[in-house]
Amino acid sequence: MSATADRIASSLPVPSTTAHASADLRRPSVLRRVALVAAALPACALPVIWGGGAAGMLLTGFEPDHRFHQVTGQGVLTGVLWLAGLLPLVVAGWRGRRPSTAAGLQHLAFVAASVIAGLSVPGDGVVALALIIAVTGALVWAALPLRPRLRGAFGSLDPALAPVAALTAALYAPCALAQRALQGTSHDEHAQMTHYFDMAWVSLALVVLAVVAAVAGGARRLAVWSTAGTLVVGAARLGFTGELPWSSAAIALGLAGTVVAVVRVRAV
Repeated sequence: MSATADRIASSLPVPSTTAHASADLRRPSVLRRVALVAAALPACALPVIWGGGAAGMLLTGFEPDHRFHQVTGQGVLTGVLWLAGLLPLVVAGWRGRRPSTAAGLQHLAFVAASVIAGLSVPGDGVVALALIIAVTGALVWAALPLRPRLRGAFGSLDPALAPVAALTAALYAPCALAQRALQGTSHDEHAQMTHYFDMAWVSLALVVLAVVAAVAGGARRLAVWSTAGTLVVGAARLGFTGELPWSSAAIALGLAGTVVAVVRVRAV
C-alpha cells in the first residue's frame, strides 16, 4: 500500500512554487564571481568616494559654507542613493540569487535620473559622469548570474503613493529648473563646483524613485528612499541655510510621506 502511495506521489507534478524558487537560484561559477567583483569594484567605489569624501568634509569642517551641498547633492545623500541601487544587485549576484524587482528598479531609477541630469543640466564633466554611471552599472548587470524580473513590473498605480509622487514632483520641479538655470548662467563658486548640477541631479533622483514606487507594484519600498531623502534635503537646507518656506514644505512632505510609504510597504 505504501509503495503504491509512493509511486502516486512521485508521479505528481512539482509545485510551481518549487519550480519558481529553483529558477531564482543559480550557483555562480568562479569565473562569474570574478566578473561580478571586477564590475562591482569600480561601480561601488565611485559612490563610496563621492559620499565618503563629502562626509569627511562635514566631519572635519572643511568649507563650512558648503555644508548643505555636502549633505545633499554634492555628497552624502547622492552617494547613499547611488550605492543603494548597486549593493542589492551585487550581493544577490554573489549568492546566486535573482535580485528583487525593487532592487533592479532602484538602480535603474538612479541611472535614469543621472542620464537625464547629465544631458539636460550644463556643467563641466556632467555628461561623462552620467556615462560612467550608466556603463559601470550595465557591467554589473551583465555580470549577474540572474537578473531582476522587470516584465510586467509597471501598471499598478498605488492610490496612496501616487499623491506622494505628485507632491514630490511638484516640490522639486521648480527647484531643479532653477538649479539648471543657475548652473548655466552663474559664475560663482557653486557653479564652478557644479553644486547647482548636483542639486538638480539629486532632485531628479528623488522624483524618479517616487514615481517608480507609485506605478510599480514590486517596488513600493522605493517611496521610503524618496521621502526619507526629501526629509534630509529639507532638514539640511533649513539647518545650514536658514531658508524656511521650501524647507518646511520638504520636511512636512518627508515626514508624512515616509509614514505613508512605510504603511504601504508593510501592507504589501
